[in-house]
Amino acid sequence: MYRPTNDFLFKKTFATSGQEDVTKALIEAILGREFTEITLTNPYTIEAYQAKGRPESTEVDLLARDSKGGYVTIEMQVQRDPFFLERVHYYAGGVYRKNYGRKAEQIIPENRYSSLKQVYSINILDFPLFPKDDEEGIRTFIYRDRENGEALMDIKTYDGIELTFVSLTNYNISEDDRFKHWWRFFKMEAPLEDAPDIVLKAYAEVDEVNLTEEERKMADLAQKYQDDFEAAVGTARYEGREEGRLEGREEGRAEGALKKATAIILNMHHRGESIDKIADIVMESKEDVEKVIREEA
Repeated sequence: MYRPTNDFLFKKTFATSGQEDVTKALIEAILGREFTEITLTNPYTIEAYQAKGRPESTEVDLLARDSKGGYVTIEMQVQRDPFFLERVHYYAGGVYRKNYGRKAEQIIPENRYSSLKQVYSINILDFPLFPKDDEEGIRTFIYRDRENGEALMDIKTYDGIELTFVSLTNYNISEDDRFKHWWRFFKMEAPLEDAPDIVLKAYAEVDEVNLTEEERKMADLAQKYQDDFEAAVGTARYEGREEGRLEGREEGRAEGALKKATAIILNMHHRGESIDKIADIVMESKEDVEKVIREEA
């Protein structure tokens, strides 16, 4: 059974033309606000996925616009990333700048900043990010005064950035929360009797019996990349712990850490990740990353 957190199936369900109603329902359930219309700005196709040959790691999984010109991004993240929060800000900031200087979007002629629109950055996580993930299933962050907690948008109306994090590891989703149906969907638990038709439509999209042979191949490929990465990281961590335990010395622990970093570097290089991205993940210089790749070639 495939889970909707699968990179290919997530895009098939929410980022494909014709699925705007499903995407809109998910966004509304997470953000708790209504949208008149949602338009996909980067619609996904199986042909595009096949052309890339691997899951894409350098862009958001879904980018959409609402009827007011604001943007909604959705990122599905199933594994920990040491610089995940930095990446979230990078993506949101990049989307926020998309309208800058577009005359058609400017509220005040010749004022380029007046073309900037609201950005809702949604990040669905299959791992705990915050210490209190077991208390809050959906958390949204905005700019607030450090001293009194007053929100900037309550003081002055402006279009800014909201960062929302959805925890799939949270089992305390309220029974009154609209997201409870989507939470069960992403966990691949059976839908509740009162599940809306739009959620059932999403279940049908990822049901294996409804997938074509090519779609199964792409889903399997996405799962393989995820499994390979997790296996490499897990093995490296295990070897590092064992090396440090057996040696019982600082040099043993250092060697274990080196093996861990090497395994991660080679695995990410095999996946086609950029040198810059790998260097950020393992917290090494680009030169050191390139040296590891050359030596193992």
